[in-house]
Amino acid sequence: MKKTAKQAMEPAAYREFLNQVELEAILLDTCTLKTNRDKLGSNMKLDIKHDATYTIDEDNVASIISSYDLTATKTTKRDFALKAVCAYRVILSSERPLSDDFLEIFIRVNIQMNTWPYFREFIQSMIQRAGFPPLTLPLFKR
Repeated sequence: MKKTAKQAMEPAAYREFLNQVELEAILLDTCTLKTNRDKLGSNMKLDIKHDATYTIDEDNVASIISSYDLTATKTTKRDFALKAVCAYRVILSSERPLSDDFLEIFIRVNIQMNTWPYFREFIQSMIQRAGFPPLTLPLFKR
């Protein structure tokens, strides 16, 4: 089977490699929360964006930055009631050298499964501390 640009590593090889990878840490790297209480209303629209980048720090250690950007609005993004930006640093280690092929698939397939619960908890906690009504983010589905 010929590998495409998006399939640089076969699924079976990816799963086998993933079995020997360890999660060393998930660290809060940066966060900001901005509120605009005058714009708070019912039926707020949520816009959530995610991005991830990685570096291979040593042959068998990688850092992945998993970033989330949440905006809650009633009308336009410029008139937000709540804006939160949060980035997590995920440290992975491996018995074997980590490759770009593996990490690119990990970012597409696994990183949000690992960081989404941390982001949900962060938002829920910060919303409560800001005195806003409870907000439950949706399930991460993929």
